[in-house]
Amino acid sequence: MSLSKFGVAVREFRRSLQLTLSSMAAALDTSPAFLSAMETGRSKIPMEWVDKISSYFEAAGLHVNRSKLKASACEDNESVSLVGLPAHHRMLIAGFANSDLNQEQLAKLGRLLSEIHGDADNDERKPS
Repeated sequence: MSLSKFGVAVREFRRSLQLTLSSMAAALDTSPAFLSAMETGRSKIPMEWVDKISSYFEAAGLHVNRSKLKASACEDNESVSLVGLPAHHRMLIAGFANSDLNQEQLAKLGRLLSEIHGDADNDERKPS
């Protein structure tokens, strides 16, 4: 059985807390089959469930990088929701999706986004 990227992260969180699919499903008021289908990529991952699962693990004391978990879910779903995004974000996504960037250019953009994302994570942790 192959796990989705989202599923790999969720399974690691579950295992670190020594949780079964059944116990997690009971706590989240859903079925083990539903959680399993998301972990294995047999079904799309509803974005509201990314938040529910993140909140569940955070309440158990784990640090969850919600942005990274959401990005994994979007990649697994092969879609990105534009709902609620400002117009300039929607334009950027549409422009990027329709670009003819080569592998080297994509790698450069990926490194830049990682650098920017890493800076944002560090800024969030600084005391105010």
